[in-house]
Amino acid sequence: MNLKTLQKIESKERILNVASRLFKRNGFSATGIDQIMEEAGLTAGGFYSHFKSKTDLLEQVLEHSFKHSRNGFMKDTDHLSPEEKIKVVMNRYTGSVHRDLPEKGCIIPSLASEIYRGTKKSNEMINKYLNKWADFLAAHLSDAGSAAEKKELALRMISQAVGAVLLSRMVKETELSDEIIKSVKLS
Repeated sequence: MNLKTLQKIESKERILNVASRLFKRNGFSATGIDQIMEEAGLTAGGFYSHFKSKTDLLEQVLEHSFKHSRNGFMKDTDHLSPEEKIKVVMNRYTGSVHRDLPEKGCIIPSLASEIYRGTKKSNEMINKYLNKWADFLAAHLSDAGSAAEKKELALRMISQAVGAVLLSRMVKETELSDEIIKSVKLS
């Protein structure tokens, strides 16, 4: 691989990291291409050598964000029992760090109101991600019954976690925010 190709790959990765952070913190609509490129240390004109459109960027950010947030929530859990792994992952997801630093966490609660209006491709990506997450949880639920019951419980856990993060951010810096987070913690 030549130097120019490596630089292009590095530039694209930088754009994806910056866009992911800004979309999670400010929202998709409120974040402009110029702002992303400036924070990435690149010229705005270079955007289109990496992405067809801002929508294309969103789709690639979703994929990028899903991979990175999953890795963060799963960090150092390989040695845990299935039940402990679920507890750690879900408690990290519903933790105050995730609530207070949306740019470092899952993109779904940050962009929920914008993503559902997205493209067919972005909706398919979210569907795939949520199914993988539910399948992971279901595979680690030992006493939950049949496969269908485990999947249902996993989807309930995901819905509660995403909802708790979203609601707790809406009332951040209040006692209610902490109560919402506490209400979904696994013990």
